[in-house]
Amino acid sequence: MLSYLHGFHAGNFADMHKHAALWLVLNHLRKKNKPFCVIDSHAGSGWYDLGSAQAAKTGEWKGGYALAKAASSSSDVPDMLKQYLDHVAAFDPIAKGRDYGVREGDEVDYTGPFYPGSPFIVREMLREEDELILIELHPREYDALYHRVKRDGRIHLHKRDGYEGLVAMMPPAIRRGLVLMDPSYDVKQDYQKAINATQRAWERWPTGTFILWYPILEDGFDAEIRNAFGAIKASGGVLAAELSCDQGGAKGRMRGAGLLVINPPWQFDQQLGDIGNWLAKTCKLPGPGKHTIKWLVAAE
Repeated sequence: MLSYLHGFHAGNFADMHKHAALWLVLNHLRKKNKPFCVIDSHAGSGWYDLGSAQAAKTGEWKGGYALAKAASSSSDVPDMLKQYLDHVAAFDPIAKGRDYGVREGDEVDYTGPFYPGSPFIVREMLREEDELILIELHPREYDALYHRVKRDGRIHLHKRDGYEGLVAMMPPAIRRGLVLMDPSYDVKQDYQKAINATQRAWERWPTGTFILWYPILEDGFDAEIRNAFGAIKASGGVLAAELSCDQGGAKGRMRGAGLLVINPPWQFDQQLGDIGNWLAKTCKLPGPGKHTIKWLVAAE
């Protein structure tokens, strides 16, 4: 059950959508002179070498980050997405060396370009008073992540199940912040586990912002997630944002990806709508892409 490695998929169109949403929330949290906490329940290895054998095997980043970066100088790119793409383009763990887990001699094993996963997107946005809690169970991913974040006192890493760990940590000591849940969905039971963990965590931290990522496949399990959150009484509302197409290509392949967002910040729907529409026409999906945003629960 621990077979999934995100290195095969890092930087694809789904990452572009998910990480742009994360970037929007982080920028909102930084606007106030108050500390915030981010909890990443399925953290992965932290950052990825897009020139690695893993990335080359699927080549998914070439239809996501590569296309978005190539078009980032166009006049119609949304400003917040441009900021994020510039951030990724400047990300260089080799230059950071030991602080990013690169030890002497390791450089020969990397070719680049590099893509930051959610832990390092958040890390770059943390201030001294902020906190990042990372949860990862996969042994190989955990070991890589440990070496990459161990020198940062603002980051706390836990080797445990992300569903169980998230609920156990609620509410965090810093009561302002964000939860990102991005499971692998290796098995169909993960959909219900993700729903249950997110609901229970929100009940214990109703003022937090929650982002739950989910794949859109032909099996229709994504509908379970939308239906499950259509009645919760979140004061900030609940929305579903999806970047998808009407066909999925090979059996079992994603035809899109969605984000379930509880308590999104003000104007988040407008900003992500602009970004999603741009990504839909720029990135490579199995068919013609489209972006939709639906409020499942209206904000009070």
